[in-house]
Amino acid sequence: MIVKKKTILTLVLAGFLGLVQAQNNSTTTEHVKSAMAISKVLGDGRKVASVVLEYDVPISNKSLTTDSYRVEGKEVTRVYANTLPETAEQGKDGQYVVIEVKAEVDLNAQPKQPTVADLEKKKERDRMQGGPGLRAGWSTGGDDEYPGNAVAVQTANIRTVSGKTYKANDTPIESTEEICLVADDFRQEEFVSPYTGQVLPYNIYLPEDYNPEEKYPLVLFIHDAGVASGEVTQTLYQGNGATSWAEPEAQARHKCIVVAPEYPVITVDDNWNYSHHLDATIALLKDLQKRYSIDSTRIYTTGQSMGCMSSIVMMLKEPDLFAGALLVAGKWNPELMGALDRQNIWIISCEGDQSSNTLQGEAVDLWRKQGSSVTESTWDMTLPAEELSKEADKMRAEGNHLLFTHLTGGNHRATWFVAYGIEGVQDWLFEQHK
Repeated sequence: MIVKKKTILTLVLAGFLGLVQAQNNSTTTEHVKSAMAISKVLGDGRKVASVVLEYDVPISNKSLTTDSYRVEGKEVTRVYANTLPETAEQGKDGQYVVIEVKAEVDLNAQPKQPTVADLEKKKERDRMQGGPGLRAGWSTGGDDEYPGNAVAVQTANIRTVSGKTYKANDTPIESTEEICLVADDFRQEEFVSPYTGQVLPYNIYLPEDYNPEEKYPLVLFIHDAGVASGEVTQTLYQGNGATSWAEPEAQARHKCIVVAPEYPVITVDDNWNYSHHLDATIALLKDLQKRYSIDSTRIYTTGQSMGCMSSIVMMLKEPDLFAGALLVAGKWNPELMGALDRQNIWIISCEGDQSSNTLQGEAVDLWRKQGSSVTESTWDMTLPAEELSKEADKMRAEGNHLLFTHLTGGNHRATWFVAYGIEGVQDWLFEQHK
């Protein structure tokens, strides 16, 4: 059989083009060197805000759209390339692909429901950590989780700067590194109680340019029962009660040291009992004043739920320790709170949190009967943070040292989803001096 030269040339060319096409089409997972999940802490806990994929070669920014990837359990809002592993206002060709996902507060967020295994584990923890005088409900906390990992999948073809196509595929790209903005700036330390010898783990944040020649205010944050007995960093992840004071914008306005202990058990119960861990916390604050340059006239306490109650107990025990307190979604026996009317206090509760709102209201009534003036107001908790800050400024303008804010509707947990992101409230706290 005779084959014409033209036919041979066509076959050879077709084979060559097929080889080139095969070389220019490959699956993206083969070329991903790393995958980093970047999270931030919101009022309702740590949430992944972006995923950064590092590729072996620069990726064409024009080849990327929001349909290029999906992130499991997340809503993708932007996808672009960059020369650095970070978010940017505009994308540009680079080795990194940034996948931004929706991360916002859910006012109806609920804690993880414990499994049978969780309840058994909790029962054993309580048995080991219990003791005389404990009441029903005084136990270790729940098993709330605030994961910082992510899984991405490429759902459309993308191109490299050189023109190669990385084909879509179903292979999951799991994060190999986790970064939590602001929370990662805290370091973890331990304090040995001088009363029991037990170890109290805590997180501490120092200003970026900390100078021992300067004096800094200190903010103590105490978590709620939901993360008691968790890892030391859980109090940083459960909400922004600790991290809000260390945010770059907050530090620019009010440079301060932030301390956030992680308690092994619930520190107070609904029968007005409290544990020795609060005495250890007071001892910790006094020890920190010896080790760091702290302004003793500007030590503040704040906490949510259990943390609010713990703050109240410490204020009653040590009335000259704190310059001011932000009490969020908590309560205490109103009959015992009369002496607190001499301190600087801002209470925030949700109307939907009947226990906190009612009992704190009774304490406020007591203060008024004792002759103290209290500024009281109701805010729409769904307003943007900027609007809530304006409402806070109106309350501050009255000049009273006792304030009580009711957030419309909501529920117990929703109170701290909102309270710690209000600049006007933060500004008020740092205005307080002993």
